[in-house]
Amino acid sequence: MRNASAIKMHFWTPEITRFGGGIGLLSRELADVLRASEGVALTRLIARADSNGQYGDLPLSGAGAWPESWRTPVFAMLAAVHALRARPGVVVATHLHFGPLAFWLRRLQGTRYILLAHGVEISPALSPLRLRALRQADMILAVSRWAESRLLELGVDQRRISLLPNTFREELFSPGPPEPELRAHYGIQPGERIILTVGRLAASEHYKGHDRVIAALPQIQQRVGPVRYLIVGDGDDANRIAAFAERLGTRHRIVLCGHVPDSELAAHYRLADVFAMPSTGEGFGIAFLEALACGIPVLAGSSDGARDALADGELGLLVDPLDIAAIGAGLVQLLQRQGPPQWFDPESLRQTVIQRFGRRAFARRVGTILSGLLHSQG
Repeated sequence: MRNASAIKMHFWTPEITRFGGGIGLLSRELADVLRASEGVALTRLIARADSNGQYGDLPLSGAGAWPESWRTPVFAMLAAVHALRARPGVVVATHLHFGPLAFWLRRLQGTRYILLAHGVEISPALSPLRLRALRQADMILAVSRWAESRLLELGVDQRRISLLPNTFREELFSPGPPEPELRAHYGIQPGERIILTVGRLAASEHYKGHDRVIAALPQIQQRVGPVRYLIVGDGDDANRIAAFAERLGTRHRIVLCGHVPDSELAAHYRLADVFAMPSTGEGFGIAFLEALACGIPVLAGSSDGARDALADGELGLLVDPLDIAAIGAGLVQLLQRQGPPQWFDPESLRQTVIQRFGRRAFARRVGTILSGLLHSQG
């Protein structure tokens, strides 16, 4: 039995039951921690992309059974109706777009609200209503210092911001040899060095840096010999990426793997000699943690949330993400195994990334944040 004085919470999220996607994964992990936390009574989940049902022992209300064009208004109706009936003390919303509804609810019945801030959605282009809801949130959980800096640029009071770095499913990712069948499936030849990126191929997410890795391939091949660039992920940008590689004469070096089920992701990481995502707008980058947990050396951009994922360069190489020559030189460095010994020690990488970003570390951070919230009641 929970303490009768526990603060009642509702949890709003874009999705929670489906795997894949950083926001969905973070939402699941945060909901699981809240379910097990003392002083908290998480009583209902509302998800835009999921259907009505259960999430563990909790009721789940969702708009997923409705056509896409109806999901946002149905989600808003469900969230409002349940909150007005149950009168939770706090709403946790894992996307900033839910802020105006939470702001309205607080004005109406005093329900406090917490928003999660992931990165690129924090923009001066936010509508006045969303910006007001952001600035008035009781607490904002920023996944990285880069996300925090974007909040500060919009005039959010730093006292309202707490850092909550992402976590990952550590049980799914570990070092191991590459699978010969998977190498054969992608036509990887003996002696070819493998560069890997994992992430959605969305036209809205050019910031991940696929183009710049492709542009650096001739430079890399000149230094280390034959390379193959595997891109895991699907989306509406795949054809453009293929055409770009064709124009540069490197299409034969690119493998567009498409969507890969979560159960097969670790095997794809283990194919790689190096993981590369020189992004300019990544809020954090769970794929970095997954690659590190598989013992793969990592290259990332130095100007966004990847700095937090790589612990300011302790766990991998940070380069100027807009400098193609620097990206190429960095990948050559990693392929030639030049750098701190830990970058090339699979078991050490795995243990360090779990210690910093595994579930226990995540739960401790959430506990600290909750402690401050609970002490501020009343």
